[in-house]
Amino acid sequence: MSKSKIKYGSFVLILTFILGAFGIMLQPPQAVFAADASGATASFSDILKYQQPDGGWRKDYAVTSGNWAKSTIDNKATYTEIRRLAGEYQRTSNSSYSAAAIKGINFLLNMQYANGGWPQIYQSTGYHTHITFNDNAMINVMILLDDIANKRGDFAFIDSTLAGRCKTAVSKGIDNILQTQVVVNGALTVWGQQHDSVTLKPAGARSYEVPSLCANESVGIVKFLKTRPATSQINASINAAEQWFRTVKIIGIRIVKTSDDVIVVEDSSVTTPIWARFYEIGTNKPIFVGRDGIVKYKLSDIEQERRVGYAWYGNWPSALGIT
Repeated sequence: MSKSKIKYGSFVLILTFILGAFGIMLQPPQAVFAADASGATASFSDILKYQQPDGGWRKDYAVTSGNWAKSTIDNKATYTEIRRLAGEYQRTSNSSYSAAAIKGINFLLNMQYANGGWPQIYQSTGYHTHITFNDNAMINVMILLDDIANKRGDFAFIDSTLAGRCKTAVSKGIDNILQTQVVVNGALTVWGQQHDSVTLKPAGARSYEVPSLCANESVGIVKFLKTRPATSQINASINAAEQWFRTVKIIGIRIVKTSDDVIVVEDSSVTTPIWARFYEIGTNKPIFVGRDGIVKYKLSDIEQERRVGYAWYGNWPSALGIT
């Protein structure tokens, strides 16, 4: 390696530490994280054009074959189109928008499993059939349906029958959330990124997303549970999850993002907690997995492409006041 490269690498590392002290992190330029679905920015004419016969939308409007050509709730698909259509109907009174929104709402109701969960992709195969908390997909659907059930915001035009069906769907979703909360040694913990639609146990998805306890998506679930009328079961669920967050928090490390890598640095001066995205069920050890699907216990043990291409650490539970 040339001296210039060594000097540049050292400069980047020093600069990253300095910026980190002020809460600023360098983002690896080649890090690729999931982009929002087409519906987040599509024109209203395209939203109407690409609504599928079942009432949903695909994630990428340009995809025409395979699982991703089917209606989905992944990466903000479908529930985003519904929200945008409702808002545009309120602005324009164009019934094409309200009709498409209602068709989309009915799709979400039809997509829900009898046990209350939602899959990632409708009538699909493989891991796409799992109950999907990943990227807050199911929770965002429930937030939408709760708004519709209560005719909040842009949904005042929804009739009472459809609003009532949405209320029932949210109630079933809550039951599913309570049923899927993972129990370890008799104690409630949190949730996985996705759960088997039959057994309700944590399930794997992509090769680097193995069955585990997930700090990220579990925060979204707890935040939604806190908006529900309190019951002994809901309170127990929230309290157990928050205790788990406190138990598995990590103190004394700094996540350094250089120009081409993500590095975990031990630093005893760091007292602000951080959490791993995935924890091993039963041991609560942070786990990291590359494209080979093999569980590792250090971020440095997986390939560079996965280190920079996935959010392995975060401060998600701090949104709940966990310190």
